[in-house]
Amino acid sequence: MLEIGAYGKYWPDIHMGPNHASNAHIALKGKVMMPIHWATFNLALHAWYEPVERLVSFAEQKNINLFLPEPGCPTDVDTYNSNWWKKFMSGRE
Repeated sequence: MLEIGAYGKYWPDIHMGPNHASNAHIALKGKVMMPIHWATFNLALHAWYEPVERLVSFAEQKNINLFLPEPGCPTDVDTYNSNWWKKFMSGRE
């Protein structure tokens, strides 16, 4: 589990963000990455869903398996991407 949310150019040492978190996952030799610390509080100047959208792109580029369960829904721990946030993005892009 690595945090991916609430990042900005004026506070790069506070949170990793999607790129640094995906690099950390590779350095840690993780098998499946579960991103945390996103879509909870709006603390940065990016859209609340931007961290996971960027992470999905980085994961494809870096060959990382993601575990992205929908909050509150039972899920088997497996390489799984529910895309749950997309249900809430309509009209907010």
